[in-house]
Amino acid sequence: MERRVRASIWKLLLPLPLAVAIIVAAGLAGRRAWYTTPTPVSQKRFDRQASSSEAPHPSFRHPETARTVERESAPASPEPRAERVPSSRDAEEVEAAPSRPERHVATSPDLAVSTPRPSTASGPAPEPVAPSHEAALRASEPPPAAARAPRLAPAPTTPLVPAPEPVAPPLVSPSLPTEPRQEVEAVPQIRAVRFDPGYYYGRYASARELAAAVTDSWEEQGVNLVYFYAYNRVYGARYRTRYPGNIMEDFGRQDLLRHLLREAHRKNIKVIAWWQQGVQHKQIWESHPDWREKKADGTDYRPDKDSYLLCVRNPEVMQWWLGLVDELLTEYPDLDGIDLAEFQVDLWGDNACHCEHCQAQYASMHPAEPSPSDSWRRFRAEGLTRLVLATSRLAHGHEKEVHLTTVLTARKDGRLMSTAQVRDAIGFDLDAVLSHPDHPDVLQAELIWQQWAAIYQDRKTFTPEWTTSAIRQAKNMVRGRAQLIAHVEVTDFGTGGLDGPSLARTIACAAQGSPAGIDIYDAHLLAQVEGVADHLEMAWLSPNS
Repeated sequence: MERRVRASIWKLLLPLPLAVAIIVAAGLAGRRAWYTTPTPVSQKRFDRQASSSEAPHPSFRHPETARTVERESAPASPEPRAERVPSSRDAEEVEAAPSRPERHVATSPDLAVSTPRPSTASGPAPEPVAPSHEAALRASEPPPAAARAPRLAPAPTTPLVPAPEPVAPPLVSPSLPTEPRQEVEAVPQIRAVRFDPGYYYGRYASARELAAAVTDSWEEQGVNLVYFYAYNRVYGARYRTRYPGNIMEDFGRQDLLRHLLREAHRKNIKVIAWWQQGVQHKQIWESHPDWREKKADGTDYRPDKDSYLLCVRNPEVMQWWLGLVDELLTEYPDLDGIDLAEFQVDLWGDNACHCEHCQAQYASMHPAEPSPSDSWRRFRAEGLTRLVLATSRLAHGHEKEVHLTTVLTARKDGRLMSTAQVRDAIGFDLDAVLSHPDHPDVLQAELIWQQWAAIYQDRKTFTPEWTTSAIRQAKNMVRGRAQLIAHVEVTDFGTGGLDGPSLARTIACAAQGSPAGIDIYDAHLLAQVEGVADHLEMAWLSPNS
């Protein structure tokens, strides 16, 4: 009986070791599989992006080396985040900065593109500003001010600022070799247009469709560089931004710039981000009254209702501005460069800037000098010079091209005003900017014959042929310190605008001045010229035919 009981107990216990062995073996197999096939969530997202047929977001990096991509499904208006912005000391270091290595600026449209170096400077950012109701636009609601921002005021026939009469520059400077005939006939290598997205609201289903359509038309027209109007001073950014104080237009929320970069680069068209008319920003202007430009009586300087000029001598303004530009260049590393267009302190005269920062700095530097005066006008221009050079150095740190666009003011007899006269009138010193080691790579000279024909009511002096002479005068001003691009326009200016033949004639005359390239304002107006592709091909692909 006892033996039968022992046998029954062993029969019950025998299966236990077998079960334990099976469990241990299964556990070891599962452990090996878990270690050998990692699939974290971030890796899955990376794999999906890598296998997608759509090109990745420009700021996308592997999760182990940088931040992950901001998806298309991200909120249209993300919460502001704290940003690292360059310190105002950057501006102070400009004057003492050692000469940077000589940069080769291509005479072809293939401007250098490379990975930017991140900014290491930091500092406090201004308080974020809630978007106003008028800035929360929809694609079906084009901004009423989508048309081009007001241009630089024309030079008065009676100068407001006393200045000596300029000596008429010769057509060819004695310091420069005479241009051989084959250079005069050279085809301009840079063929650019300006693109203001504000004209295109409601005409396309999405930003992606708009980018594809406009780049197709530019490719047909022979365009190889486009200036993208990046920020409207009233309605906000046309690119994705989270910089404190910024708001976005609908095209910014749709990330139009990313789509445009992808489509343009597929067609070998370079993209330059274009900042128009200096340091102006409605939301910052409203939230920081102490940052505004001031008149002598202490009131805000506003040449018109859409002017939001900030004082470039205010160190907080400088710091905020450099951070704004740095964010754009960091988030869009595929950008080919930036363009600073029509930067000025004053529309024309001695109206600005008389804010407390300018007054205190001027009194410290020139205690016995009144304002306004010649020394005050030079002092005023020095502030803008430092800001432009600090911006140029920042962009060069990202290894981007820097373009500078300015109106070269014409006198009634067709001669261009000297850089000193323009400096004293608007606070922008072109000669000082070009003479510094951090100077821009390209100068866009606005030489628009129909503008001056309308101002002076003179269709004999100011004709398409005047453009050739004006470009040669501009080259004497630049003296090889930057590439020169001739900026022409289709704009009316009260002359009836340009049809196809007059546009082709204007471009051909500009090409005869042998600039490095030609830029046309703008893509929207060009699209309205009948047979524009044929006229452009005749003008800038074979200008002397």
